[in-house]
Parts: sequence; structure tokens; C-alpha cells
Amino acid sequence: MLLRAFLLAAVVSSAAGYSDPGGAFAIDVPSGYKAERYDLGDGAYLTEIAIPDNDDSAHCDILSYKSPEAFDASQHATVNKALLDVTVQLLSAESTVTKQSRAETTYQGRKATKMTLEFKDEDGVAWKGYALAVCGTNNALVVMPYAKASDANGFKIMDETAQTLAVEGRTPLARGAGGAATSGGGRQGGFLNQGAMRTVEQRVDGNFQRESASKVIVAGQPPLTYGSVANFVTVIEILFDIQMTEAEFEATRARFIEYYNAADAEGKQVLALQGAELLKTLTTGTEAEREQSRNEGRAVFEQAFSRGAEMGIGYAQVMWDAITRRRASVQRVAAQPTKEEWDQDISEGDIDALMEMLWFMWNAAGRPTEGVTMDDINQVRMGILQELPTMDAQAQLLIANAPKLYAGLRQQWMGASAEQRMMLAAQFDQALNEWGIGAQSGFESGGGGGGGDSEYSMNAQIAQNTAWNAAKTWSSGS
Repeated sequence: MLLRAFLLAAVVSSAAGYSDPGGAFAIDVPSGYKAERYDLGDGAYLTEIAIPDNDDSAHCDILSYKSPEAFDASQHATVNKALLDVTVQLLSAESTVTKQSRAETTYQGRKATKMTLEFKDEDGVAWKGYALAVCGTNNALVVMPYAKASDANGFKIMDETAQTLAVEGRTPLARGAGGAATSGGGRQGGFLNQGAMRTVEQRVDGNFQRESASKVIVAGQPPLTYGSVANFVTVIEILFDIQMTEAEFEATRARFIEYYNAADAEGKQVLALQGAELLKTLTTGTEAEREQSRNEGRAVFEQAFSRGAEMGIGYAQVMWDAITRRRASVQRVAAQPTKEEWDQDISEGDIDALMEMLWFMWNAAGRPTEGVTMDDINQVRMGILQELPTMDAQAQLLIANAPKLYAGLRQQWMGASAEQRMMLAAQFDQALNEWGIGAQSGFESGGGGGGGDSEYSMNAQIAQNTAWNAAKTWSSGS
């Protein structure tokens, strides 16, 4: 039944995936828009995504260049600059560029350069957008979403489209909460994007109180409820022994809504009810029966998610990315943990959870959030990754176990009194300072991260005690 549900979802997608014939990229094409590809010569191509026969349409243009030889990592910054220079030249041929600024960033774990742009067309109408340059193995790309300055909705659609660009991929990156791309299988920040950052802010303001399981998300027969999503997420947490972040949960919810809206009656039935049915199977019967159910369920979903992700099925991509990122090892912690349950392997998923946990702590500590961007988050992320080998053992263990610790902190915050939250906020503030993330300089790395002889009060006072115990009992549906 589950595999059939994935196959049903595959044919009812509301957005079409475009795969570049030369293998340079894959990207979503929103309903009503069309992708047109033009050969510029010498291995360069321009793909335009726009509403056909509409001169006022917002655009997402992709400039691609295929090199006969693989790019060396040392060349990426130079190639990115050259491509952006070409982009400005092409744009200047028909428009007047009025403003541009460049900044180094990352995309899908690769060095990238982002250039914000404002320009006027031949009629003097103002347009704005940005161009992001990034290199693959043999392909260099610029993705450029833009729209009339007065067309905020059009730019939003194209910005979200640009974020689905998969460098040298066969299928676009998945869209998550608010429509933003959130594929964990390579994007620098995993599922944490600008929309998810705002969601975490709202969760902190609401003290992480969970919605009622019976709350209807989408009306239908049967309706899709909050419990439909929460139960399914809890099933995956049990089967694969993981704790999902808020960003991952919201990405799952968004994809459930998308596919429920497009599904037929049988598909709606599966999406609305399968989570509760599976959760009952996994939590009833003898221990031997439950273990057998877990083993069988894990095997079924492993196959279903990997196959579904290849087919471009949205919630299969979200789940498969969440699982595989937790298997993508970054570093092994050398020190022996003091607790039997401590994990010693640091994965991409652990780094994802750490970054969301730090952002949660930033919000809970009452630090200013206005102006903090994903570029800021990714700068901290890169700093932590660079310093990871020199961090003390306690800091490394914290990162290796960040998903469970973060889940515990959310549970603790949810159950705390106002006075207890004030105490936690003070601890979070101190912990952020120890990470070198200072309130005065903004959300940026200050060269901290627990290297050398740092005593980790966050680890000692929070992670090893209440948060760890709470993490054992937390679930997305609680």
C-alpha cells in the first residue's frame, strides 16, 4: 500500500521538473511557467523560465557553461566571478544596471557568489533580483530570479524556484515550508532556510506548544490533520532512530499538503490515515512483535523513500534527505562518551540540527533577529566545520548528539514556567558567547566554537542533564 501511495503521488505533482539536456542542472518549473533553452555557443546555454507571451512576467534565468575538463576547487571563486561578469554584460545589453553588490556564500555545500541586482529596462521600468554563481564538477552555473520591482509575488515565486536548482542533478531540490527549497541532500543549510528560520521564531514565541492532533490542515474525505503529519513523522523517528528538527517537520507538513491537494480519493486516504495505523503497529504487541514490525517497516520505507526521491516525489525526498544526511559522516569523535546512548559520529544531519538549535537559542535568549539571514547562518556553519577537528571532546560530543539534545531543549522550553525560561535564556546567552556568536556583532562566528581549553557550560549544565533525558521522550506529535 505504501509503495503504491508513493506512485500515486508521483503522477499528481503540481509542479513540473525541468532537467537540463546537458546534465548541468534540474529545477522546478511552476504551473503556468515554461522553460526555454538557447544555445549561446562555446558550451554556454541560457535557460529562461517565464510565463509565455508575457513581457511583464517574472523570470528565473539559468546561464550554464560546460567545461571539457573538471573544475578544480581552487578555480571556483574565479569562475564564479567571471560568470557574474558575463551576466552583467548580457543584462547591460538591453537594460541599465543601477545597483549591484556581491558577497561570498555557499550553495549545496559549494562555494558560491551572490550578486544582488537592480536595473531598468528600455522603458525605464525598475526590476530587481539576484544572480547566484556556483560550480559543479564540469558545469558552472548562474541562477538569476528577477521581477519588476512592483511585482513582489512574482519575485517570490521565482526566488523559490531558483532555490530548487540542483547542481548537476537529475531532479529538482524539494520545496519546503513556505515553498522554499529544502533538499537536505547537499544544500549547505540542510532544511533550514529563511522561511524555516521564521518558523522557529514563531515556535519560540508560542513556547513550542503543539497543535491538536485533530486540527484539520486541509478539508477532505478523510481530512488531512496535524495528527496525520505528526504521526507519520513519529513513525519515521521510531523506525530510523532519529529526531527531526522543526525545519524538517515543516518541510514534511508542506509536502503532505501539496500531495494531498493533488491526490485522488485513495491517495488522500493513505496520506490522512497511514501514520496513525503504522504508529499503532509499531507500539502495540510484545517486544518481539514490535521489533519485527520496526525491522519490516524500516526495510519498506528505506526502499520507498530512496525510490520515491529518485522519482521526484516531494515527501519521499524530504524523508530520504533527513535520513541520508544523518548517515553522511563529517567526523568521528575520538573521545569515549560518558553516556551509553551518546553517538560518536558527527553527520551532516547533526550539523543541521546544531545550526537550528543555535538559532533557537538565539531567539530564546531574546537576541535581535531582524536582519539575520541564511548567509549569516551558513557563515557560522562553515566556521564550525573548519574548527571541528580542533574542538575539545565535549564540544564534539555535543555536535554528534545535537538532534536529540535540540529535541530535549525544545521539550524543556515547552514545559518550563516563565521564571524557568528566563533562567534557560540566560544559559543560552552564555552558551552562544562560548561559541563565539556574540550579541554585539550579530549572528556571526567570532572564532569560538569550543576549541582549545574551553569549558563547555552548555554541554555540562544543559545537554548532559535535563535536555538529554527529555530528548528520550520527545516526539513531533507531543
